[in-house]
Amino acid sequence: MYRIFALLLLMSVILFGCAAEPTATPVPTEAPTEIPTVAPTDTAEPTATEMPTVAPTDTPEPTATPTPITGVVKSTLNVREQPTTRAKLLGVLKKDDVVTLIGRTEDLAWLQINYPLGEQTTAWVIAERINTTADLDALTSVAAASPTAGATQVAVQPPVTGTITATTTAITPSATITGAVETPGATAVAETPSATAVVTGEVTTTPVATTEAGATTQPPVTGGTPPGSILFDSFENGNFNIYRVRADGTGLEQLISDGSEPSLSPDGSRIAYRMRRDTGGLGIGLATATGSFVSIVSEESAAGYPTWSGDGNNLAYNILPSGKLSGRIQRVGVGPNNTPIDVAIGVRPAWQPSGSQNVLFDGCKGATDCGSLLTINAFEGDPNNPNLLTFGIAGAWSPNAAQVAFQAPDDNGNTQIFVANADGSNRTQVTKDTGTHGMPIWSSDGAWLFYRTDQGGTGWAIYAIRANGSDARKIVDSNVNADYWTFEKLAIAP
Repeated sequence: MYRIFALLLLMSVILFGCAAEPTATPVPTEAPTEIPTVAPTDTAEPTATEMPTVAPTDTPEPTATPTPITGVVKSTLNVREQPTTRAKLLGVLKKDDVVTLIGRTEDLAWLQINYPLGEQTTAWVIAERINTTADLDALTSVAAASPTAGATQVAVQPPVTGTITATTTAITPSATITGAVETPGATAVAETPSATAVVTGEVTTTPVATTEAGATTQPPVTGGTPPGSILFDSFENGNFNIYRVRADGTGLEQLISDGSEPSLSPDGSRIAYRMRRDTGGLGIGLATATGSFVSIVSEESAAGYPTWSGDGNNLAYNILPSGKLSGRIQRVGVGPNNTPIDVAIGVRPAWQPSGSQNVLFDGCKGATDCGSLLTINAFEGDPNNPNLLTFGIAGAWSPNAAQVAFQAPDDNGNTQIFVANADGSNRTQVTKDTGTHGMPIWSSDGAWLFYRTDQGGTGWAIYAIRANGSDARKIVDSNVNADYWTFEKLAIAP
């Protein structure tokens, strides 16, 4: 059976391999379609559009900027808020500063300038202190405003006639009443009925001067003698020596050779001073009140102008290298192995009395307020941010620290003595004659000021004047080093 099946399978394979190949069926071919040719049409050329012609316009020539009218400051010059010496002082210009002139007073006595320099705000200066080739008449005439509030004013009332009830015990037919009478026939109310009297006839009023604070100015006090003594240095034969003299000019005696810039301790027992050899410095030294050498506080050759703290435990002084105009303030404890500490950038320190940590000095507040009096806390203050008081240098505290005295130029360029409140307000000029005045200190009772002056160019001396500007008098002649006199400080002694 198996064999029959295999035989049949073999025969099937042979028959399949011998079969004829099939004939391929032809595929019909599609006839191509003829594409019609499109004749091109002529394209019309575009017609050019005529553009309108714009007539050129003339470009106006730029208007020339007018050249500023300028002037040059002849010498140190005060800058005022209004054209009057009673107006507020805004600052001080230096010799050769260039200012822009923008106005004038009708009489050409004052010129209006841009101030601070380079700014558009305005201020006033005295015209004769400015050099300029410009025609000042071409400047705009500016009407002066009323004097600044706070300037010293004098109120004068016209004579008043009528019947006035006055508070007085002794009356004459033509009495003088101090004060302002508002209307004729006004009644002055008496404090007690028994002190009332009737005045008939013409009554006049006496002008009353007031200060910035509004207080009545009393008549100057004259006579009397300043209290205490003065320590000072004198430049002799190329060297400095320290002397003591009584405030009445008697008892002159030399205390220290080769020394300058004395400062007496609060208890009166020690003198701090700058040790000198010829014109060179040797540091800060201490001596007894009679001039005997004790010790050296600082060996820094540029150290000078010492001042005592109110408790007598510290000294402040300036470091001013030779030929420099700016220095730094340092403080140091009075004792062995104490390290100096920088306090501020500036010169001429003056420690506030009564144990305060505040030091008065002169320097710059920012970039513009140089030549200013500043204060700083000597232990905790920021050296870069002192407090600004007023314009001036060589400041000195009054004994009760309520006022400061200092030197500054007046409106004529003369260096004068001024006083102001401890916050810089109520600035008042004390000396008013020609010449140079500076380096002020207060008497122990606060009633007098002592200062150096060249007496109008006739020779240097030390003078006394009452703080109200009266009773100036010479105490003693004293030579100065002309290049250094603004550091030749004075000191009060018993």
